[in-house]
Amino acid sequence: MPGTARHGKNAGYATDHNSHIPYAQAVPSVPQLPSKNQINKAGDYLSDLLAMSGVDFVKNYDPEKYAAAVRVVSDYRAAHQRPLGATSQGLRQIVRSETGVQPIVSQRLKRVPRILRKLNRMGHGGLARLEDIGGCRAVLPDADVLEHVREHVGRTWKDIIIAERRNVHSPTSMGYRAYHLTILKFDRKIEVQLRTVGQQRWADSIERTDSRHGLTLKDGVGPESLMDYFSGAGEMIYSLEYGVPRSDSSITKFREAREKVINDGYFRRKGE
Repeated sequence: MPGTARHGKNAGYATDHNSHIPYAQAVPSVPQLPSKNQINKAGDYLSDLLAMSGVDFVKNYDPEKYAAAVRVVSDYRAAHQRPLGATSQGLRQIVRSETGVQPIVSQRLKRVPRILRKLNRMGHGGLARLEDIGGCRAVLPDADVLEHVREHVGRTWKDIIIAERRNVHSPTSMGYRAYHLTILKFDRKIEVQLRTVGQQRWADSIERTDSRHGLTLKDGVGPESLMDYFSGAGEMIYSLEYGVPRSDSSITKFREAREKVINDGYFRRKGE
């Protein structure tokens, strides 16, 4: 039955089991935010410090400036909580209307260290432009249901959608597949993700591998053997869920990548 499939642990995402509680009542008021320029400067300062070490860090670290920047970034992050809750509730209603069952919808605010790592890759002036500080996700039982939900979301939120990324059929170089859109809710950008069960399991495996080996595959950075393995795994999952035939060469390539990550010590064969 659509919607009864379960997905793995969502690291960083917390499923809201109290969706009947009006979200505005559960969220504390957020202080008046500084200007966009001040927000960006705070993000730039902290992300620059994150990349420094030794003499450079000592030279640029100022306790008062650091504390002020942390407050600005934390307050800006907190300002996404209420719009995120409202977006999650809306997504939950859309999924329920399409599946007729209790939806698997989760939400998270991006942690400050991950915000700073992303800013470090983006360059200066990026904090106020980030579209995924607040994000919610629906995990859907199959490709057909995902497409129905995607169309429903497009109709319902057509006036507030400001960006779309359709990685379902055109994955990233690492094999990530999902449907992403960004909406503007209460003057805050909120990211919405739609994934199939297989796509979620792939992402869960990335999270577990990062945690086990102290890596940042989730940010698209990691050992080549793991990148090749997860790219091939994503292709295999896509073939199964979307009925796309697998070529002999792609199967062989995946088997070779799987053997390599086992030999490199990242995984073990079943039974070992």
